[in-house]
Amino acid sequence: MCESINEATMLPLIPIVSDYRRRGIDFELIVPEDEWLRRLFINTNWAHHIQPNGYGPSTYRGGNVPALQFGVDETEDAGDILNRVMDLILRELDTNRGALKAIEWSLGEIMDNVSNHAESQVGGFVQATAFKNNNVVEFVVADAGIGIPESMGMTDHEHALRSSIDEGTTRDRSKNAGNGLYGSYRVSTLSGGRFAINSLHGELYYRPSDGSVQSHPRKVPYNGTSVLCGIHVGDPELLHKALRFKGQPHDPPYDYVERAFENREGELVFNMKERAQRDFASRQGGKRIRGMIENLLRDHPSVTFDFDGVAVISSSFADEVFGRLFVDMGPRAFMTRIQMRNVDPTVGGLIDRAIVQRTRLGNGDS
Repeated sequence: MCESINEATMLPLIPIVSDYRRRGIDFELIVPEDEWLRRLFINTNWAHHIQPNGYGPSTYRGGNVPALQFGVDETEDAGDILNRVMDLILRELDTNRGALKAIEWSLGEIMDNVSNHAESQVGGFVQATAFKNNNVVEFVVADAGIGIPESMGMTDHEHALRSSIDEGTTRDRSKNAGNGLYGSYRVSTLSGGRFAINSLHGELYYRPSDGSVQSHPRKVPYNGTSVLCGIHVGDPELLHKALRFKGQPHDPPYDYVERAFENREGELVFNMKERAQRDFASRQGGKRIRGMIENLLRDHPSVTFDFDGVAVISSSFADEVFGRLFVDMGPRAFMTRIQMRNVDPTVGGLIDRAIVQRTRLGNGDS
């Protein structure tokens, strides 16, 4: 009987199950009796990937990106998954552009390893969860491939995993590559988070209590590779501390913020119809959007809200985003740093009224 479970334990099972199904073996899932755990299996997509004919894809929009498959035909695009994880962090946690770049680089590198080295017939699987209580994002990437030791051509599996987090380690040293796991390990551990790898007969994990790296042989092999990264997302210096190769800092170009929000002139534009349409009806949705704006403004002088195509928003949404931002920032900063365009008169009236009412209440009241 299942009484508790988490993504670090569950996600690595998904590619193994998928690989068995590819070979003609089907599975039936008996979900836990506990209602919370039952919903967890459905909302995380675990149920869908174990028994696709019994459970549809998850539509849950809480603090996670559910388990998604990439790297083979008719699966999710890896870039789209990466964008979803960045969007999750911006909505749910307190972060900054440097930390986002470091996380984006880490997840992208690990996913690339699946595509380039794993030789997994079912591709890879990714799941990410945002933990608000300690401002941490945790993601797991798993596959059913040949494993890190085999990819590196090493027979000592425990030693192979330790070598994989050394700078410049690769199965082809002439390419001067192989920094994906090394950089991801540094991003996780230097943020104060956690890191673990399981592959074939080896397992490795970072122990935050004393800063040590532990590795052990596994009697029962994991037939593939799973990588867990837990990253505290608040340190604005994380990128420069963690991503240093051959002594030089690495600043990844064309990051998520640039792709998703910046126009050719470098202006930060928040497309309300594209980014917030599902949030317009509720105060909770407004909180998520306000969180995104506060994160973006940490590293940019201003943001422009583009309301093109938006005919209505709720009063609670207008209050939670614009009323609270006005009170928090003050009139001068709000007028300087918040711009709006293509605003329908009805929507503009709701925003103006929300600002007036929130100014009277202050931000201590709902």
